[in-house]
Amino acid sequence: MNTTDAKSSIKKAIKEAASIDPSSVIDFFEIDTTDIQFDLSLINTKVFNETQDKEPQDRIFRFHNSISLTTREIVFDGKTYIASPIAVEGMELTSRGTLPRPTLSLSVKPDGVKALSQLKAIIEKIGDLTGAKFTRTKTFAKFIDASNSVKLTSKIKNHDPDPNAILSHDIYFIDRKTSESQQTLSFEMASSIDLENFGVPKRLVIQDKCQWQYRGEGCCYTANLTEDIHGVSNTSEEAETFKNNFKKSFAPPVATSSDERIFGEDRNNENGILTFTQGEDSKIKNQEWKSGESYSIGDQIYITKNGVEYHFVAKVAHTSANNNLPPNTTFWYSDQCSKSIKGCKLRFKTVLPFGGFPAVNKTQ
Repeated sequence: MNTTDAKSSIKKAIKEAASIDPSSVIDFFEIDTTDIQFDLSLINTKVFNETQDKEPQDRIFRFHNSISLTTREIVFDGKTYIASPIAVEGMELTSRGTLPRPTLSLSVKPDGVKALSQLKAIIEKIGDLTGAKFTRTKTFAKFIDASNSVKLTSKIKNHDPDPNAILSHDIYFIDRKTSESQQTLSFEMASSIDLENFGVPKRLVIQDKCQWQYRGEGCCYTANLTEDIHGVSNTSEEAETFKNNFKKSFAPPVATSSDERIFGEDRNNENGILTFTQGEDSKIKNQEWKSGESYSIGDQIYITKNGVEYHFVAKVAHTSANNNLPPNTTFWYSDQCSKSIKGCKLRFKTVLPFGGFPAVNKTQ
């Protein structure tokens, strides 16, 4: 969408809002549990199979509550929203100086909407919805997609499909569960800057702890630098500067969170956790973890979340499966930075991208 199209869509939405006889207002809701399911798979070794070609049906749930318009699905912006008994209250902004904390209520009766029952099953599996992303898109029925049923679109006067003609696009995160019964679930939501443990300014002046994301922005200890994640691309001159500062020509796993070396500095690996026979140094490097793959002691793999690589080293020989997915500590050593200057020195030669402030002292 270019600027001209965006302006045209905004004008259409404003014109419809000012109309004497506007079409029905529709709220489209989306609950995205992808991040919390990914995090739990990292912590508890649960299954997390990335779907590259289509959105997973067991992680992203879409609903609408415009039952008066239709009790069937509505397609908007190419996405299908299911008619469901869902209510959201308290999203209005006020002049009192506090951010709204809306409440989300869902009816999850066993004989109710199938998608809501699936969502409840996901909640039981992952334990809670806290941290899930909630999005509300408000628009007019007039602008829903042309791919909707003729029975539905024939009810709408002057149907004019336009996925960009919206009144508002609100994003919140589920903060806590307020009530639960056999038939209903209720949650309190908050904006991204109103969550617990969120501080402003985001970066604090800390003397002895690095605040960068390991292998992410600021740290940049990775062979796969990208502009959107690290602020520098693999093809830029800055990338070469970063890579020339690595202790090796690539960014291999180095140490645990307590600065214990996984591999030693010499061929006999005397200073590392793992010990190999003389000459055994041809280990797999930079291979993405795959189910069904055979791994030997010392093999190096990684998994990716939000563009950041998480690296692991095989502790024992095994064939990969869902029950030994990293970071299962029985099968894998996790490459983690201790966030200290020592951890930084283990990975870089001279210039350290340390994200703390070593020179600061407490004042009386």
